[in-house]
Amino acid sequence: MSADRGQRTGLYDLHNETRVNVASLLQEPVGGNREIRLSLDALPLDEDVVARGIAGAARLTRVRDAVLVAARARGHAELECVRCLNGYEQPFAVDFAEEFRQTVDVHSGRELSVNGQAIADVDEDETDFAIDENHELDMAEALRQWIVLELPMRPDCGLACPGPELTWLGEQQVGDSRLAALANLLPEEDRF
Repeated sequence: MSADRGQRTGLYDLHNETRVNVASLLQEPVGGNREIRLSLDALPLDEDVVARGIAGAARLTRVRDAVLVAARARGHAELECVRCLNGYEQPFAVDFAEEFRQTVDVHSGRELSVNGQAIADVDEDETDFAIDENHELDMAEALRQWIVLELPMRPDCGLACPGPELTWLGEQQVGDSRLAALANLLPEEDRF
């Protein structure tokens, strides 16, 4: 495990690492837990989007056949403004809980199954996140998904944006004021 046990705090520190070996936690009774401090310089979110300066904490709690990860993280993502097309830093803060299912019995090394099918072979959509055969869980994908959910769908660098002004046409729709005259070409029922 690449986590360092703190001498006085009882915390594990992970720097630029998201994998945690939970073999000893899986041998504890239900309710056993670990505290982790997490810091990542960068985490790829998409092909061209990267989260940077991520700092947070997680509590790993042993539950029946799984480990519950409750985490908080802050950082910023490098996004492109939809108005001016300049890059800017979008801050984010996420707070989530995800369950990581055990796939291999920690005592026997046997693969665990559900209804006769190995947990590792069950369709990803039907299971939570998994703990691998080495008893390691990787928080990267859960963290990535929650950060992506937190980011705006229409990134905007703010009030000082040099891009074109957008006009509010209703609760959900935004339009470019330069194109307002084109709305007259639409049938009456399709106009905003």
